[in-house]
Amino acid sequence: MDDQEWSGSMSYANDIMTSRSQNDVRSSRMPLNASGIMHPAHHSAAVSARTLPNYENNYTGQAPSDKVSRLDQSPQRTPSERTAYNGAGNGVDSGEKPQGMHETVEDVEITSTRRLWTIITWALTWWVPSPFLSWCGRMKRSDVRMAWREKVAICIVIFFIWCVLLFIIIGLGLILCPKEYVWTMEDIAGHNSPDDAYVALRGRVYDISEYVNQKHGTNSYLASKDLMMMYAGQDINVTFPLAVRTACSALISPKTDPKYSMYLTVSDINAMQTFPFTHKVGTLPSSKELSDQSFYVRYVLPTMNLFKKGDVVWDYDWIKSMHKDQGKYWRVINKEVFNMEDYFATIDSPINTDNKWRFLNSHIENIFDDKGAGSTDITNEWERIPWGARERQANYNCMKNLFYVGKVDDRQSVRCLFTNYMLLAFACVLMAIVLVKFLAALQFGNKRRPVPPSKLVICQVPCYTEDEASLVKTIDSLAGLDYEDKRRLIFIICDGNIVGSGNDRPTPRIVLDILGVDPEYDPPG
Repeated sequence: MDDQEWSGSMSYANDIMTSRSQNDVRSSRMPLNASGIMHPAHHSAAVSARTLPNYENNYTGQAPSDKVSRLDQSPQRTPSERTAYNGAGNGVDSGEKPQGMHETVEDVEITSTRRLWTIITWALTWWVPSPFLSWCGRMKRSDVRMAWREKVAICIVIFFIWCVLLFIIIGLGLILCPKEYVWTMEDIAGHNSPDDAYVALRGRVYDISEYVNQKHGTNSYLASKDLMMMYAGQDINVTFPLAVRTACSALISPKTDPKYSMYLTVSDINAMQTFPFTHKVGTLPSSKELSDQSFYVRYVLPTMNLFKKGDVVWDYDWIKSMHKDQGKYWRVINKEVFNMEDYFATIDSPINTDNKWRFLNSHIENIFDDKGAGSTDITNEWERIPWGARERQANYNCMKNLFYVGKVDDRQSVRCLFTNYMLLAFACVLMAIVLVKFLAALQFGNKRRPVPPSKLVICQVPCYTEDEASLVKTIDSLAGLDYEDKRRLIFIICDGNIVGSGNDRPTPRIVLDILGVDPEYDPPG
């Protein structure tokens, strides 16, 4: 930009600024009294001219208005004709309205959305009375009080939304799928060290880490720590057999088994060979505990309950595979898993000569012995068995004591993974939004040039002790802006005739040299 164009731009900008200043002065001129204070009538008219809808009166006993009046001025009115009026509409100076000024009353309907939001606002902020806001909050105007209520209502709504989100993320999962202390047999198998020894007994998990270090057994047969560690991580049902009469006292009479000697045949031969000792009543006469016919109930359960951790769980697909593919007697009743292998192995063995081992209801045998054709979950079949409540409870207690092996593992069900799925859905939505924003920001074609701006811009550059390189960089960057030259003014201010550190001449001289001014020219100052 040469000196002539620069001077022209400066003159053009000054003319515009001077014209705007004069217009602003004329438009803001109000009649003053002798003391220089605005006439009270003009002040009253200026305040009353701004009419705002009073939404608060809708809830203070006054009838709401469906329409709001708006005072609009005619576009033919000139700045010199802007004269304030009092509340009655009379001119203050001449008593009459000047010609060219018209009042237009526009009726604006209050939308249903605004009405609904007003109701919600008052429903959330009713506990703050309006007199309190007027006296303590110094909010004398009703529109200011309403604006305050709306802000508080928005904060309350945001707080409620966050509470709902926290409930969905944290609380809903615990309600749909309460936390359970359960272990699979694979989990139990991993706890097989002296300091971390778990065992499974009749569907329940026990931590025997402390028990293995305690002295127990008899003098002739002492249960050492090394011997106890053989049981760690195992299912020890075989080593603690339960007499049928003890487990099914309501189904086995004393006449049938007077000495508690009826024990089911173990179908798993490998399990029998794993453990060196079986805690069967009467097998160790020197032991007082094993001589007691109620050994399991009186000694085993109370001791093991001190170390109970939770329940064993089984995958339903694995149970179904055992039933359908291998023909095993594994079934599910009300999410409880029962293994009837020993029962059917016993009734099919030679010892069942007089059918005294068929102590369960015949309908139960028919449901389990379906050759893999029936359902793995036999809850419905169980409910349809025609028996009385007492007989049903007796058979259930017997099965629970003898054949219960754990529960169905629901941790991977949709109900338990609902919260995870919801969080995943939220994450997918956020990622989709980011992806859409990213794709929208890409420009595969030519760069579109924006519409040329039409406003005047003044780029002010204050200088003090900067060096020549930084000044050149700043001025070049402003000169290179993609903006029309006749609407852009670069205004450089040199704040004092100062020689900056590292400079060999004053800052104003450096600026003049950059702009190409004659070196012989010495500006006044």
